[in-house]
Amino acid sequence: MPEEKPYKPAAVKPKPAKSCADSSSAAASSTTAGGLVKSDVKPENNGSGTINSNERTSGTSAAVTANADPKETDNNANSAAGNSKSSATSVIAANSTSGLISDSTTLDNKKAKTTEETVASVMPNTPSTGSSTASNTCITSGNSDVMSQIQINNNTATPAAGEPMDIDQSIEIPASKATVLRGHETEVFICAWNPSRDLLASGSGDSTARIWDMSDATTSPNQLVLRHCIQKGGAEVPSNKDVTSLDWNCDGTLLATGSYDGYARIWKTDGRLASTLGQHKGPIFALKWNKRGNFILSAGVDKTTIIWDASTGQCTQQFSFHNAPALDVDWQTNVSFASCSTDQRIHVCRLGSDVPIKTFKGHTNEVNAIKWCPQGHLLASCSDDMTLKIWTMKQDKCCHDLQAHSREIYTIKWSPTGPGTQNPNTNLILASASFDSTVRLWDVDRGSCIHTLTKHTEPVYSVAFSPDGKYLASGSFDKCVHIWSTQSGQLVHSYKGTGGIFEVCWNSKGTKVGASAADGSVFVLDVRKM
Repeated sequence: MPEEKPYKPAAVKPKPAKSCADSSSAAASSTTAGGLVKSDVKPENNGSGTINSNERTSGTSAAVTANADPKETDNNANSAAGNSKSSATSVIAANSTSGLISDSTTLDNKKAKTTEETVASVMPNTPSTGSSTASNTCITSGNSDVMSQIQINNNTATPAAGEPMDIDQSIEIPASKATVLRGHETEVFICAWNPSRDLLASGSGDSTARIWDMSDATTSPNQLVLRHCIQKGGAEVPSNKDVTSLDWNCDGTLLATGSYDGYARIWKTDGRLASTLGQHKGPIFALKWNKRGNFILSAGVDKTTIIWDASTGQCTQQFSFHNAPALDVDWQTNVSFASCSTDQRIHVCRLGSDVPIKTFKGHTNEVNAIKWCPQGHLLASCSDDMTLKIWTMKQDKCCHDLQAHSREIYTIKWSPTGPGTQNPNTNLILASASFDSTVRLWDVDRGSCIHTLTKHTEPVYSVAFSPDGKYLASGSFDKCVHIWSTQSGQLVHSYKGTGGIFEVCWNSKGTKVGASAADGSVFVLDVRKM
């Protein structure tokens, strides 16, 4: 089975690098401390191992009839791999208010490398003698000057040749245009560019996040190591939990991270810990800043979503509407958002309201990801039921039920185009990435598939549009990052790394593509003048 990414327990994100059943985790009523390591990365020979991908078995093999445009582009219809997931992991979810075990929720193996995990033990209400506790009850911006001892690591940042590809050499990105960043000790599940500067953040199963400074044209960028620590036996130790999510605020001055240890943290760009947010009773699966930058939204295995006050680190409101783990969240406005869950439901909630303002029902399996369109009028959702649905607040039923993928749909992204964007004269499109190894581009107005992108040979975990919407990057467990023309559907650039790709992202200028991989590598592709 492919190396698993820790985001969510359903098809949207795979399993973490470690079991979440760990008695050394911090208590839910405490907070954790964080450490900082600044390192000057020194180039050395690129010697990275790869992680083998095993086949996934799926209990769902029937293909779904495509609702596709007759002119749909199919670059290589026979290349889709059929590697899907199994659904055998049983997780006992923590009660969202008391922290006690209340029911058993079946989650698939994307969230756990062990077959059975007890999430309730992640965040016990009262730490026993010798168990991990946090150093402070609340770490806010006033405590941000406290840092751990600074250490130096000899890590690698080198231009590196990827593995050979069975692809036209005229579109293959040369090794001279790729910079590999090494330092993480295990899988790197997520990466995201700072919106204002060429700083690339990454989160890993080694219980660290890192900030890589890519602003200089050098093969030795500096990195900051953001250690996610807890107090155990009077000492500060790594939490040994995956960093599952991260997001920059709107002006790029703060980075928020979510962890399998149940805590969200806010970091400054110099690596200092500003706040620790402790209210969830179990792993955090998703975390997002609102556009104004005053609130952070998180979703967890405890079935709840929380709006946090970013300035104080305090819980502003906790929403307990789902009856199973919450997998993803997305802001609609600065005070309203949508959430989805393994309970197959989507709730739209508003700060200050004690009931959902809208609930969407229609998916027949776990809802893996949700995304509002740039204007906040349409909500897209994708599911293990292999469908992509479009919803509007004006009606209860979906306005489009897009059926074309033959396996679980892993993630979705809207293009930064159409009314209300910086590219108003370009049509709005939606991209979906699936375990059927394909990416599809959709005309949402017509409810039809414009292009099917089929050069990948294993499940596709991530897609990202360039800032102008002209290109789409995709990352797959075949170790390849492909860059496509959104207008023609043609493959224009390609690069093969050394590990399965979990995440791809564009910088704000549209000149660089970052990617994170299962072998612990992070790499940056320079796509200028190519």
